[in-house]
Formats: sequence, C-alpha cells, structure tokens
Amino acid sequence: MHSATDGRAADADAGPAAPAGIRRKWKTVILASLGGSLEIYDFIIYGVFAREIARQFFPAADPLASLISTFGVFAIGYVSRPLGGIVLSSLGDRFGRRAIFLVSVLAMSASTIGIGLIPGYASIGVFAPVLLVLLRLAQGFFLAGELPCSITYVVEEMPGRASLVGGLVVFCLNSGVLTATLMSLVLHATLDAADVVTYGWRIAFIFGGLIGLLSYWLRTSLEESTEFQRLRSHKAKRPFRTVLSAHPWQVAAGVGVAGIVNAANSLLFVVLPSYLATVLHYAPASVSAAQNLGIATMSAALLACAWLGDRVPPRLVHRAGALIMLAGSYPFYRLVAAHEIDPFTMFAVIGFVGGFVNGTYAFLLADLFPTQVRFSGIALSLNLATVVFTGITPLLVTDLLHRFGPVAPGLYMTAIACIGLVAGLALKRLGGKVERMQHTG
Repeated sequence: MHSATDGRAADADAGPAAPAGIRRKWKTVILASLGGSLEIYDFIIYGVFAREIARQFFPAADPLASLISTFGVFAIGYVSRPLGGIVLSSLGDRFGRRAIFLVSVLAMSASTIGIGLIPGYASIGVFAPVLLVLLRLAQGFFLAGELPCSITYVVEEMPGRASLVGGLVVFCLNSGVLTATLMSLVLHATLDAADVVTYGWRIAFIFGGLIGLLSYWLRTSLEESTEFQRLRSHKAKRPFRTVLSAHPWQVAAGVGVAGIVNAANSLLFVVLPSYLATVLHYAPASVSAAQNLGIATMSAALLACAWLGDRVPPRLVHRAGALIMLAGSYPFYRLVAAHEIDPFTMFAVIGFVGGFVNGTYAFLLADLFPTQVRFSGIALSLNLATVVFTGITPLLVTDLLHRFGPVAPGLYMTAIACIGLVAGLALKRLGGKVERMQHTG
C-alpha cells in the first residue's frame, strides 16, 4: 500500500503543475460531472412518477397490472442503450468526447419535453403509449453515452485522483436523482393527488428538458480531455471491435461490477417507493421524504468511499459493499416487511451501504480499459449492466412479490450481490490500465 506522502504526490496529478492548470482541470471535472446530473434527472423522473404515468397511459382495473405495464416501458428505455452505447462511444473514441456531450444533452432534452407534452390515453388512445415508448427509446439511446463519457473524461483529465473524480461523477448523478425525487416531494406537497396525476408529473418532465438546455450551455466551454489529445495519432480505428476481441474478460468483469450498483439503485430510485406505498401501505408523502434521505445518505457515503479509494485499493471498498449486501439483504427486508424498520431508517441504511459500490465502480470500470478504447469499454460494460440489471429489476421484483411476498427485494439483492462479489474478485488481475499510483494487496 502506498504511503500518505505518495498519495499527496499523486494528488497533483503529474508533478508540479501550475495552479492555473490545476484549476482548469477541476473546472473540466466539475462541468463534465454536473452535466450528467441534469441528464440523469431527465431519465429517472419517469420512474419517480411511475404510478401517475400508469394512470395516464395504461388505465386498468388492477393498479398492480397498470404499474407492471408502466415498468415495462421503463425497461424499454434500457433496450436502446446498448446500441446507443456502441454508436456514441465509438464516435467518442475516434473523434473526441466533447461532441458526444453536446449532442446527447440536446437529444435528451427534446425527448424529455416531448414526454411531458404527450396527451394521455383518454385523449388519443393507443397512440399515447406508442409515443411514450418511442421517446423512452430515444432517451435510452442518447443517455447511453453520457455516464461512460463523463467517467472517461474526468479519469483522463486527473488520473492521479481517478477514484475521487470518478466518485464525483456518480455523486452528481445522484444529485440529479435527488433533484427528481425532491421535485416529486414538492409537487405532492403543493398539489392535490388528482392534480399530480392530471398535470403535475408533466411539470417535472418539462422542467427536466429546460435544465437539460442549461447542461448544453455549461458544456460548450469544455475542451477535449488531456489524455485523449495526447493519443490523437494512436486512436483505435474500430474501438468497439477492439474491445470485443482484446478485452472480453474485462467487459464481463465490468458488467458484474456495475450490475450490483445498477440493481441496488434501481430498487432505491424506482421500486421501493411503489413497494412501500402499494405493498406495505405507507403514505406516499412519507415514502418520498424517506427516499430523499436515502439518496442524500448515499451521496455522502459514496464521496467518502471515492476519497478512500485514492488511499486503499478501490476494489476492496467495492468488495466490502458486496459482502454486506450478500449477508444482510434477506434479513433486512424481512424486518422491513414486518414493519419493524420504518421507511426513514430503511432508506438511510440502504443509502449508506450503497455508497461502498457507488463510490468506487466508476474508477474500477475505467481501470479495466486502455485509453484508446476506454470510452467504448466502459460504455459496453455499463450499458450491458443497465439492460440486464437496471431495466428488468422493477419487473423481476414485482413478479417476485407475486410469488414470495414482501421479502422479494431481499431475495433479489442476495442473488445480485453474489454476482457482484464474483466479478470483484477478478479486478486485481484484469485492471491496472489507469496510469496512477498502483496499489498492492
């Protein structure tokens, strides 16, 4: 393990850089990270208002059946992500990161505003859910390059602080989710329940599109990452093919490492609010407030774990989170199902434990791939993980609720934690591609 003196030397990133250069690097990192928070808001707001959207676009006598239809469209948003990840990341590895940032945010903003303006099923019949599906596919396609591009950008800009800046990207993503849940809290507090169903959720989508335009404006001042500019003459001609042929095991490990994050976050952000309100019959306003506490707790915990990852091997921090989830998920959700843990305590615990894996996985993914194909490798790993683990989590957990009752989330997370732990055990052998102080142990 490196010494504290070595760690401080790495902090400056490559020796005695001028203060102006350090400030420019941090400005780039912050702008790249903040833009992601605005785009993830646009995508996740659908899940936050799943119950309201179900009543507008999928009317049914059984509320649970309507909710399943809505979560089906939520999953469809992830179907287009592998294609979007392949196209956008290949362009990003060949021509640069900056253009992908700008194109993706404009397309995301347009799709989000479009969802907020679609008439409901009562007005245009079957065309309403069809339009909803098309716009969710567009959202998924363009969001596919967002997080991989942000991670690639900041790690290449400040490799000596790769774990911390990678964690900052995820922190800002959480801030975008927190903004979405706070929007839900405000709308439910200021509007009647009927008004939220009728038009309140639309306000949230239109607001998201407008702040997406703010994200575009922020990013126009960004330059290419320092590391990418150095490699302009050594770029991969077919980065996606290179990833598949030269780094298949790294992709598999990346899917497992990101999978536990995606599954846990899908529960926290999307499934648990409906689970607590519909299955355990807690008041929606109380659930929304508790969820905000959980997301805030995770944000603080993941930043602490990202900071720790510049001082100890990040894979060990990620592994600790997977072990806690493996051992604790089933007994924890048994207590939740028995109403022996209140929603505020429940979300706080989930947020704290989630910080271990959320704070380190960005660096761990970047560390699996060399600079020439890093964007493509992260994008493929991350977007496969989102399809397999995030998009179908609401559907699987809802189905498990029918079969096994209220302990279903605990059973699901126990299985996911096993996968994440196995993948994490391969990181020492497969990683080491980020040029920073190499850890031992």
